[in-house]
Amino acid sequence: MITIIQYKTVNVDGLDVFYREAGDPSKPAFVLLHGFPSSSSMFRNLMGQVQNVGVN
Repeated sequence: MITIIQYKTVNVDGLDVFYREAGDPSKPAFVLLHGFPSSSSMFRNLMGQVQNVGVN
């Protein structure tokens, strides 16, 4: 299965926050966080593996 990752930004209190989104929006979501100086690109392969996993 090909993973479709969307790249988006949201403005929070005047600050633009970049995020990546993948998977079925009707399923439960979970957040992968990283610290500085890492980037969200470190999760690009992981997102494809977990996008359709159910969270209980």
